[in-house]
Amino acid sequence: MKRVRTSLLLTEWPAKDQALWQAANSTGGFLAPNGKAAHWKNKTRKGVVKRYSLWLGYLSSTDQLDPDKSPCERITEETLAGYVHWLEARGNASTTVSSCVRDIYEALRVMDPDANHSVIKKLMITLHARETPVRAKHTRILHPDDLLSGALAFLDDILNREFYNEASRAGKYRDGLIVAFLACRPIRLGNLSAITLGQHLIQDGERWICQFEASEMKDHCSISFSFPDRLIPYLQIYLGRYRPLLLKGNGFANLWISARGTPMKEQSVYCNTCSMTEKLFGRELNPHLFRDCAASALATDDPEHILAIARILGHASINTTQRHYNQSQMIAATVIYHQVMKDLMKEEYSL
Repeated sequence: MKRVRTSLLLTEWPAKDQALWQAANSTGGFLAPNGKAAHWKNKTRKGVVKRYSLWLGYLSSTDQLDPDKSPCERITEETLAGYVHWLEARGNASTTVSSCVRDIYEALRVMDPDANHSVIKKLMITLHARETPVRAKHTRILHPDDLLSGALAFLDDILNREFYNEASRAGKYRDGLIVAFLACRPIRLGNLSAITLGQHLIQDGERWICQFEASEMKDHCSISFSFPDRLIPYLQIYLGRYRPLLLKGNGFANLWISARGTPMKEQSVYCNTCSMTEKLFGRELNPHLFRDCAASALATDDPEHILAIARILGHASINTTQRHYNQSQMIAATVIYHQVMKDLMKEEYSL
């Protein structure tokens, strides 16, 4: 059965909404200011468009979309409550519902910055407080040392393993190297996928340097760091033996190459990382979870430098860093609890 489309396309938005959105994303001319969303990254812009389109689609499907009203005039407690119930009825998790409402606010904030956004702000606070993660993240946290050890053991044993063909072996070596790299340098998925030889990854004698411009970073701060020394021999093997196999004669400069001989897309890096970690550690770790692992390890092993985590991981708010600290404290408390229970069981059996 064909699924009915519920979102409106950008070209189907009311004329007022389209004009305000275009203005919000426009680059100002001489002495004219840029739009409020002009500095957004394309990924952020696409996400907000997607969620705002869903909101307009809901209003349209329930005969509540008045094209003559401004975007903020459509925001009432009644319409927002109906939208939240509609999202929940579609099976969306609480975190997804919260994100949907947040992106409506982001659209309104740049389209009509002078309007009163108190109603939707109040709802955002309420929904955020009610968020219940679908998966318990702390149960999947591993120490970066364990992640690195597991990945390197796999890479060291790659020639002893059986694969369908050499191209398959090359792909698995690539995925293992990605896991090892993330264990040492947990950069964001977008940056990881975009690494290009000669631009982001540059050889400097025996060293390799990774660098990203401010425009490429989520926090708009440039970053430069060395490729882990321990991984350089594995990088050289990948560049000299396995990457050429994957390229199949193509001339792409991207570091991570797919089995089709083309640069890997973010979704492919994401899925392959989940698959490889499932194979190595018995649990899926997506690329972003490596950042949680690093933050939790730093907060546990060196809590006096908790504030440094914010800059290392590019957190815009110290609140994000604080959540990792609290998470690490919970994990540490769990370990202590289980050890105490284990000791008590030993005493009971010894009586």
